[in-house]
Amino acid sequence: MTVFCIKNLEPLTRVGERLKKTREQQNLTLEDVFKKTRIPLKYLEAIEAARFKELPQAKAHRLAYVREYAEMLKLNPASVLYQFSQESDLNNYSPAHPLRVLRFWPLNSLSNIFRYITISVLVVGFVSYLVWQVNGVLQPPKLSVFTPVDGSISNKPVTLVQGETEKEVRLTVNGKEAMANNQGRFEVPIDLSNGLNTITISAIKKHGKTTTITRHIIVKSPTLTIKNTESNF
Repeated sequence: MTVFCIKNLEPLTRVGERLKKTREQQNLTLEDVFKKTRIPLKYLEAIEAARFKELPQAKAHRLAYVREYAEMLKLNPASVLYQFSQESDLNNYSPAHPLRVLRFWPLNSLSNIFRYITISVLVVGFVSYLVWQVNGVLQPPKLSVFTPVDGSISNKPVTLVQGETEKEVRLTVNGKEAMANNQGRFEVPIDLSNGLNTITISAIKKHGKTTTITRHIIVKSPTLTIKNTESNF
């Protein structure tokens, strides 16, 4: 006849409770464990409470913390590590790949990146504007004179000075104010005298930078030539 006996099995103690119970039996606090092992308190609390997701992602760090905690309490490290591996499913644990993590950046990180890009663009634009303004102040104005051609000979008492300059500059021809249209083009009639005539055209910016072009034109009057011929006879 077979006799069956019912044996009450003690419930299996989880690894965190096992470590905590042993620590309390040795009258140690978590601060005492921290001072001896230098394991951060938050990780010690996570181990005892079986909050394994709060431990460092590196598998080696997790095992090192549990091993060091067990050795300090004079427990069998191999037994504790085996139980920890089973409860935390450490054998199947694989931390997220860094490239995969980058794909799931939180929205606040993306907003910070956009904010930095926007600020950088604004700063570059502002600096470029300042450089453009300073360059505009330091550079003399552009000035081109189309007519008359320097050194030309004419038999007319009047010539037309034509050219082009920048907008919003003060234009003078032989010291007298001249006007330019909205495109910067100008046409100024100048009286000439017999012989060599010098025409000075100047474009002056409001900050004082000036560009000056000089033209020389020789006038030979037909009337004067005829009179000289008649006197010879």
